[in-house]
Amino acid sequence: MHVSDRASGQSRRRQASRAALLLGLVGIVAGATAPIAAAAGGLSITTPYPAVVAEPGSTASFDLTIKPPSAQRVDLKANGVPSGWTARFLGGGLTIDGAYVDPKAPPKVTLDVAIPDGTAPGTSTITVVGSGGGLSDSLALTIRVANAAAGDVTMTSDFPELQGPSSSTFTFNLTVKNSTAAEGTYTINATGPDGWTVSAKPSGSSQATTVTVSAGGTGSISVTATPPSTVDAGTYPIKVSIAGGGKTAESDLNVVITGTFSLDVSTPDQVLSTSANAGSEKDFEITVHNTGSSPITNVAMSASAPTDWKVTFQPASIASLAADQTQTVTAQITPTSDAIAGDYQMTVTAKATEATGDVSIRVRVETPSFWWIVGIVLILATFAGLYWVFRTYGRR
Repeated sequence: MHVSDRASGQSRRRQASRAALLLGLVGIVAGATAPIAAAAGGLSITTPYPAVVAEPGSTASFDLTIKPPSAQRVDLKANGVPSGWTARFLGGGLTIDGAYVDPKAPPKVTLDVAIPDGTAPGTSTITVVGSGGGLSDSLALTIRVANAAAGDVTMTSDFPELQGPSSSTFTFNLTVKNSTAAEGTYTINATGPDGWTVSAKPSGSSQATTVTVSAGGTGSISVTATPPSTVDAGTYPIKVSIAGGGKTAESDLNVVITGTFSLDVSTPDQVLSTSANAGSEKDFEITVHNTGSSPITNVAMSASAPTDWKVTFQPASIASLAADQTQTVTAQITPTSDAIAGDYQMTVTAKATEATGDVSIRVRVETPSFWWIVGIVLILATFAGLYWVFRTYGRR
């Protein structure tokens, strides 16, 4: 019995020794594998959209989120970039090769991949690799190149045709719609007929020559067109185009010139003065000249004269006056009978449906010659009477 107990104790000691050895081996293995586990899960690089579709000539952008286990520097590189393509990391407005990352407030990092024009449709994979502090992680990004895959850019106008005289400045408002998946900056160009002044700029800006439109958003362009004063009536085309990011859009506009409308009021000999006797009618010729490039209609004649003067016209109105045509009108001017001799101003106005013109006329009012004669006779009679009185009674 004593021998059996001793054998049993030895057996328990051997089992305990084997258990201790096993626990030691487990601890060693766990200690060796712990850094590997930390290295595999301690640094992560992610993006919300790892697979995108882009067009030849465009740029595919990926927003990257980098999270290390603690604040540290993380170096970045892109592997597998196709030949001719350009990949660059952006952060803080700079092109970067790495970033100092605080996991509590990771910086914004973007990978831009420029795809050359003429790239054939197909799928490419680029791998982003981040490393730092003995840790590393990689992220596979897929770019599928397809023609017209990312939407289009269009430009429209609510009123593509405007009408008016050549003295007008015409303003068009255009809307640019960016249906692509990326923000675009587009150069604006506008052309018009020879001699016209045409300008195009983003609405609200006086000097910018480009318009920037966010992905899926719209922008506004203001186009002004000023014709030369000598332009003939007719329809004139204005072409506006934008280009950028491999995209182009055009808009065809039209300006319909109805002609110029202007009236010149003067006299046949350009002398803007006359004379008249108080209470007597005086005829005075006025010329009405259509100096515009289109007919003028319903020209009514009127005058602004001193109080109680009478001014009438023959004819009183002109039904129509063709371009560069002149019509002579007789103004019948009658000063009041008690008008004092002197100079007076009056204004003659020709008012048409399309334009108005006027001229100032100086009228010298004179006393009628009959009253001069009566005055002289009275003076002579007075002197004769005085002579008779002195001769008759002077000798007494």
